[in-house]
Amino acid sequence: MHYGREALRVARTSGSGYVARRLQTLRADLAGMGRDRHVAESTAEIAVVCAT
Repeated sequence: MHYGREALRVARTSGSGYVARRLQTLRADLAGMGRDRHVAESTAEIAVVCAT
């Protein structure tokens, strides 16, 4: 989760399309991890970053 949060920070500050695409892949992978609060927060943040 630490690396995912760092990738979110990079995506927000740089506007990198590459990082956003990688985060979308991570979001799909996280979908299978159940209802963990940290996973839910991260997937929601990824959705926001990728929507902009």
